[in-house]
Amino acid sequence: MNLPWLKQPPGKKLVAALAVICAGVANAGSFQDMYLAALHGDPVFAAARAEREAADSLVTQARGQLLPQVAVNGARIKNSLDNQVQTTLYGTVRRNYDFVSHSASLNLSQALFRPQAWLAYNQSKSQVLQAEGIYRQAAQDLTLRFSQAYFEVLLAEDNLALSKEQKLAIEEQLKQAKRYFEAGVGTITDINEAQARYDTIQAQELAADNNLELKIRSLEQIAGDVGRKFQRISSGMELELPQPSDVNAWLEFSLANNPSIKAREAALAVAESEVHKNFAAHLPTVDLVASRGRNENPGYTTLDTVNWTNTLGVQFSIPLFAGGTTQGRVNQSASLREKARYDLEATRRAVIQSTRQEYLNVINGVAQIKALRQAVKSNELALYSARKGLEAGLRTSFDVLNAQQLVFSAKRDLALERYRYVSSRLRLRAAAGMLGDEDIALVQNWLISPDPAKQD
Repeated sequence: MNLPWLKQPPGKKLVAALAVICAGVANAGSFQDMYLAALHGDPVFAAARAEREAADSLVTQARGQLLPQVAVNGARIKNSLDNQVQTTLYGTVRRNYDFVSHSASLNLSQALFRPQAWLAYNQSKSQVLQAEGIYRQAAQDLTLRFSQAYFEVLLAEDNLALSKEQKLAIEEQLKQAKRYFEAGVGTITDINEAQARYDTIQAQELAADNNLELKIRSLEQIAGDVGRKFQRISSGMELELPQPSDVNAWLEFSLANNPSIKAREAALAVAESEVHKNFAAHLPTVDLVASRGRNENPGYTTLDTVNWTNTLGVQFSIPLFAGGTTQGRVNQSASLREKARYDLEATRRAVIQSTRQEYLNVINGVAQIKALRQAVKSNELALYSARKGLEAGLRTSFDVLNAQQLVFSAKRDLALERYRYVSSRLRLRAAAGMLGDEDIALVQNWLISPDPAKQD
């Protein structure tokens, strides 16, 4: 069964490779180039990557507690001795002796029975899985944050362009109203209405221009310098319903692959290990110990002496009472385990809700875009009819202005719904844990470069 919407995302090696590639990629203004720059430079994602790299060392650290421990100890100590002797003939006799002693030892220990160390080793594997899940979620969040910021820039550009286009149309309507008034076939009311609409759209254009600047700055927080030229989504973008067309299939994939769920499952395993590890503090420990030492200790009454010592044996420790500290840690970790269990359940429910919502948003987005495309055509036809009616004296300038407003409103709604459709599609893939670089490539295929003739 072919499930193109449910392809697995690239592994972390591919993501890391993209991060390396993007370090040498100049920002060419394309959606994909900006994404590569964000992948390399976004501080939030960089922090998640560093956290995952730090977690990779946990297994090595925990394994080290199960391997032989070897240490060399040495000392050089300067001694000063003040000796006083009470004698009958000479009274108190005092002598000072200064000498230096040396010691060195080689110590070896090997854990034979240390339940805490073994449990810590198993726990470290779950901690790595948890960090990997958090990293994957951070990668998906970056894709969503970048895409959303990029689409908000495009929408702001659309709003500004439509405001300028509407301003020109109203300006022409205002000139026509003045010509009609001067010719005696128009009214001052037509001029006032057109002038009011013109003043309003001027204010809206200024707000749209300011909003565009803010959206570009928001995108720069993620991707760095992005310039002022952005690729546009093609108006002929192919619309697709979710594949498979069964929401239950999406729910199944989400529960099995969502990185947030994976991270929470690993966190629960970590919490479970923590309970057992703290309880193991009640148990005895057994170690194999061995040492070889050399001690050189000059004396003030004897010649210098050198002693060699060799030891080999088994050392055990049985905890008897720690003032309630150990049991307190067990109780604390048991409560934290329950918290991890509830966090996992909350995450599962949130993922289920998100998957259902985005699945319906994609379906609704396809229908909305088709309807709004038709609405734009219908309103353009209505505007044409209103203008013809005005020329024939059957319509007023107010009717034309209203028809113009409906056309531009329909165009704005269509632009907004296109971006919502793409965003919902990406969020649906993210909920299923499938969002990856192939989705960026897909969006790139939908984009076209701006017309240079229309650039400022």
